[in-house]
Amino acid sequence: MKKLLSRMVFTLTLVVSTLSFGHGYAAEKQEKLLYKAEMKSEKELRKDALAGKKDYDFKKIKIQLRDEKGNVVKDLTEHSYYTVQKLKETQVGQQVISDYVVYAVSDPSDYDQRDRDNNSGLNFQQTVWMWTSIIKQNGIDMWGKATRYEARWDLLDRNGLTIQSGEFNAKAIGKGKSNNQNVNYSDSKPYYPPVWGQSYVKNPTADYIRLDDSIGAFGARLKTSYTARSSTGTLYSTVMVGNGSIPW
Repeated sequence: MKKLLSRMVFTLTLVVSTLSFGHGYAAEKQEKLLYKAEMKSEKELRKDALAGKKDYDFKKIKIQLRDEKGNVVKDLTEHSYYTVQKLKETQVGQQVISDYVVYAVSDPSDYDQRDRDNNSGLNFQQTVWMWTSIIKQNGIDMWGKATRYEARWDLLDRNGLTIQSGEFNAKAIGKGKSNNQNVNYSDSKPYYPPVWGQSYVKNPTADYIRLDDSIGAFGARLKTSYTARSSTGTLYSTVMVGNGSIPW
């Protein structure tokens, strides 16, 4: 594997478009439980991620690592994984509300098979959880929001690696469900540096946004700046739902 280049920027992008869902809040009608499952442990989610197991309701999923010029770095992308688990689904009148958890992690396996000296930028992991609520109405309109994000940085091998800073950013853009007004939600916090193994949690307050257009989207991004011996780099991990483009 090629040596880490100075100022190399790697981007992990997970785009999840739920094309089979719609909109609407739960009306004051009797709620019918259609599905419910206990959330799997992280060990189980990681196993599912490595096996490529994903809930069938999520479509158009893409996960890639890119360099500073926007080119896909294939050998690094192969070591990034994700899975999707449905947690609950209820029906209220013509509305169906579905809750999911998305689990994405960079480089959870095969670490020992690579040259540690030449890949210092991969000597740590970035893990992101995203809990979502997706609502459909009459099988046509679609709305959604994130209800919780969780992020963690884990050290694999110190070996000349120094984390300069980390940033955990959550955003949502699009048309809000409650008043059809534009939503532009942002919650960003830097860490100098993040603590290895510590979970950082965000509970977003943004309204449900329309997802069946080309504007609506919500998601979270981790940005990590590091020094690996004499080289510097930045690793981005992004998890996103919707067809819109989020300006990070």
